[in-house]
Amino acid sequence: MNSRGFTLIELIVTIALLAIIAVISFVSINSIVNQSRVNDCETLVNNIKSATNSYVSDNRYNKDFVNLVVDYSINITARQLIDNNYLSGEIADPFNKEVVLDSESIIITISLNDDYTVDTVAVSGITCDVS
Repeated sequence: MNSRGFTLIELIVTIALLAIIAVISFVSINSIVNQSRVNDCETLVNNIKSATNSYVSDNRYNKDFVNLVVDYSINITARQLIDNNYLSGEIADPFNKEVVLDSESIIITISLNDDYTVDTVAVSGITCDVS
């Protein structure tokens, strides 16, 4: 018997295989996109930390800066780094590039050594977790 086309079973198996391949591809691509967003966020936090190091290095002998230090610690906002040209422009949300983060709500806590060099920098107001 000559068949001129595919049987119903062959079509169902082919569609099922294509559906499985599509699901696997979607999960892989979604995972890659989420990891990219996390990497963007971590890069942003590292840029803020680098700008903070420069800010402290440039101002550690400044009397106004030293007067703000309490127990070798100081809090500043990202807005202060932007206003003093240590960060450029506004800070975009790494997970939604169309949203600009409130630079006043990004608090940077700087712990200093005895010689007013940076010991640690903690950034709050930016979360790099994928939910």
